[in-house]
Amino acid sequence: MSLLDWIYPPKCISCGVLLPPVHNSGNKFICDECRPVFVPITLPYCPRCGLPLDLKVCPACRGREFYFENNRSAFLYDDVIKDLMHNIKFRSHRRSVQGLGELFAEACSSELEGDYIVPVPLHPSKKRARGFNQAALLAEAVSKAANIKMQADMIIRIRKTKPQSGLDAAARQYNLEGAFALNDKCEINGKTIVVVDDIFTTGATINACAKLLMEKGAGKVKSLSLSIADVK
Repeated sequence: MSLLDWIYPPKCISCGVLLPPVHNSGNKFICDECRPVFVPITLPYCPRCGLPLDLKVCPACRGREFYFENNRSAFLYDDVIKDLMHNIKFRSHRRSVQGLGELFAEACSSELEGDYIVPVPLHPSKKRARGFNQAALLAEAVSKAANIKMQADMIIRIRKTKPQSGLDAAARQYNLEGAFALNDKCEINGKTIVVVDDIFTTGATINACAKLLMEKGAGKVKSLSLSIADVK
């Protein structure tokens, strides 16, 4: 435990209770009482979009064209995750995303196979305002746990877009047209790329990244997201 942690004791990212020193050995961010709130998604879930269900045909992705092979999400986008993501995006709570990254890695890293882990990029202006890219911090946690190399700059955001929230599936797709570019220094021919984001809603953001990667020669693209919203 660092001296800074003794001076400013860490708090649970969910309930805010002070964590005793024993909780902060390693990379702990959740108190024992809140940990059961974060229940990972398990089978059965849609083999394409990852939404929990027990149906043969998923109503959320029926008839949609995905350029990624499948999406795997760790948690449902419930009120707890929603509040934490709000704090991350609008209050720049870096500790919250670090805590979620730990839980994310625990839930998904053992199932991962790929050559590179790549976070969905933020536009430079938004990254400067927030101070970090939450998808990159999540991807970093999973990269370390799964022992798969992270390539943070493989995809570049070249156009600032409107927020996706509040847009329907078609509008989300249109909003992202021409928003991303590939870093020419990255060799992806035939590689399996795992693209990481915080929330999977309609899959438009991941799909735009996957389309770019496949057009540039990737062998396969998979999606990994911290949470998935039930939009069926």
